[in-house]
Amino acid sequence: MDAILTIVDVTGSTNDDLLEAGKQGAPHGTGLAARAQTAGRGRRGHKWDSTAGNLLLSIVLRPCVNPAKYSGLAAVSGLAVLEALEKQGLANEIGLKWPNDLVARGHKLGGILVEAARDSIGMPFAVCGIGVNVNYTPQEVPDGGLAAIGLSDLNENVPAVDVLLEEVYHAVVGAVDAWAERLNTMEDNAGPLAPVHDEYIAHLNWIGKNVIARSPAGDELARGIFRTVDDYGRASIETESGLCVFHFEEASLRPLSD
Repeated sequence: MDAILTIVDVTGSTNDDLLEAGKQGAPHGTGLAARAQTAGRGRRGHKWDSTAGNLLLSIVLRPCVNPAKYSGLAAVSGLAVLEALEKQGLANEIGLKWPNDLVARGHKLGGILVEAARDSIGMPFAVCGIGVNVNYTPQEVPDGGLAAIGLSDLNENVPAVDVLLEEVYHAVVGAVDAWAERLNTMEDNAGPLAPVHDEYIAHLNWIGKNVIARSPAGDELARGIFRTVDDYGRASIETESGLCVFHFEEASLRPLSD
């Protein structure tokens, strides 16, 4: 594979840059990291504070799976980031928040944004953007969002960002390849999360706890016990009036404060 990881000092958005490169045919595994971004963004168009000192990475992914299964990429990538941090001895307190955040001590440590597109010859691809707070902790909290925390708040000795970048980059590409291979051995109707489902649930925060599901506009949709996430990435919440199931585009979860 001739794909490589490039690190630049500053850009608008690594995701935007690689969506453009992907449309021009950039191969699977093409990685771009920036020391700072001027137009970083998160899920639902939220601004992502991209001040220097943190891990800001995007990767072109062209897994050989039905593009309808691309919705599994955020969970697969989140698990890979955890694995990379674990290798560095940094993951003790870190978990995943449905559908695509990294959390620690009830605070947001990082986020994953997967955007799908088609290139100039109509082939599908996705760009996975990964942001992890390392040395700089953003102070601004989006509406209804969690306050931020950084790796350096959790650990005394954190490796240089470039070392973490290499680890995370290789972990994500390797995990996506393994996921695609396993998915292709399963039935056609297997959900996108099927190959990693048990591992994903094992690292998911708030399972069995009381949560509130809120819409993108911040309205309360349901409150109850967070039971599980299915193979299609849908969260199940047991409420007093029965089970409510939410697709990741419909809701986000918050723990119900005591």
